[in-house]
Amino acid sequence: MDVGQFYAAVAGINFTLLGLWWVAVTERRQLREGGPRVRRMAYTVSLQFLIPGALSLLAQVAPEVPAFWRTAFALAGVLGTVSILMLSPEVVRENEMTRRGALLLRLLGLPLYLLVTLVAVLPFRGLPLSSIQIEGIMLSILVFLGAHTAWTVGMATPPEPVESSRGSAPAESRSPTG
Repeated sequence: MDVGQFYAAVAGINFTLLGLWWVAVTERRQLREGGPRVRRMAYTVSLQFLIPGALSLLAQVAPEVPAFWRTAFALAGVLGTVSILMLSPEVVRENEMTRRGALLLRLLGLPLYLLVTLVAVLPFRGLPLSSIQIEGIMLSILVFLGAHTAWTVGMATPPEPVESSRGSAPAESRSPTG
């Protein structure tokens, strides 16, 4: 397959998944109203589609100019790494809904983004695949990981509301007189 066609397909898939994720966030109230950590996780999932999508667009601009696409991949790898490092430590402490998604990104996404950066910075020679093809394989895995993370976060059961420390019913269920 032509590298340009491959990256065009990856860009289309990522922006479609990004749009579907935004619909899921709109439809699943707990993703947009679940507190700052849940919203950060929803944003982190968005980045898992946005970064590879934007990178795929950039890879099509000049695949024959290694300095251009290598710079784009290096920056995207750093951005992906930084986004996971900044957002996941706090999110992982929230609840089961965000914990699983954050752990997936930390255990799998973080090393992949680091490898994307490494392959962009260091030219690999003597392999049956070119560096831009290796990047494409890693990007494909990141797309799968992003979709899996979106499913994990979006389909998790929202946390139960915390009752007051006195063991009484939540304020909404108490009668106005007592």
